[in-house]
Amino acid sequence: MLHRDHTVILNLVDKLYAAALNDREWADFLSSAAEAVGADHAFVCQLDLHQRALSYVGLQQGNRTAVPVRRYGTLLNDDPRRTIFDSRPNEASHCRMGLSQARLHGSRTYRNYLRPLNIEYTMVACLPVRDGFSHDLGFTRTRARTAFRRDDCDLLNELIPHLRRAFEISRVLAERATPIPPRQVDCDHLKLQTCLALSPRQARLAALLFDGKSVKDAARELRITEGSARQYLRKVFEKTGVKRQLDLIRVIEGALARNG
Repeated sequence: MLHRDHTVILNLVDKLYAAALNDREWADFLSSAAEAVGADHAFVCQLDLHQRALSYVGLQQGNRTAVPVRRYGTLLNDDPRRTIFDSRPNEASHCRMGLSQARLHGSRTYRNYLRPLNIEYTMVACLPVRDGFSHDLGFTRTRARTAFRRDDCDLLNELIPHLRRAFEISRVLAERATPIPPRQVDCDHLKLQTCLALSPRQARLAALLFDGKSVKDAARELRITEGSARQYLRKVFEKTGVKRQLDLIRVIEGALARNG
């Protein structure tokens, strides 16, 4: 890579971490990143394929009022580009890597979302978080432009280790800013032990966390060290398939709703 490209990357990395610390800085990062790869538009999003939902931050775009981002959520399963993007996790790919123009233009996603926004070419770095959930950084070009190339992907690949760290920083800061509210009704740990296949100690810890206790307070109530409580919590995460305490709360809510 040329020396000037290293300068570009260093500038983008600085702006990326600034955005991770302050959501208002995403526009500055996306604008600089779009310029670096010659894109007309840039966006960053959290994508949930199971719920067909996404949270999205992007540059201003013509016709966006008539074609809201939420429309794409209804078309996720029909987007032929996702096969390419999802098959190359943790690396940049563009929509012409194995996708013909005819197939793209024949899709509902193109007719109902991409074409009205004048999006013809897309390049995305897809960073999986867990099954069906990813963080994406994407760029688009209009029909008047040319497709993205391998060297565009190479430049974006230089950012990927920093993207992963930046998304993790954003997640941690968001969790700290959103405390888990206490529940009005105590959670029965015996129900959790049965419906989530937890050990008695794991179930009691999960119940206390569900009721709004911190890990430290739960450890004190269980008369174990905080370190031991975190070891139990890791086991609970493994058994429930989550990685965050907020997600565990949602799993418990669902389990209690299903099992009364």
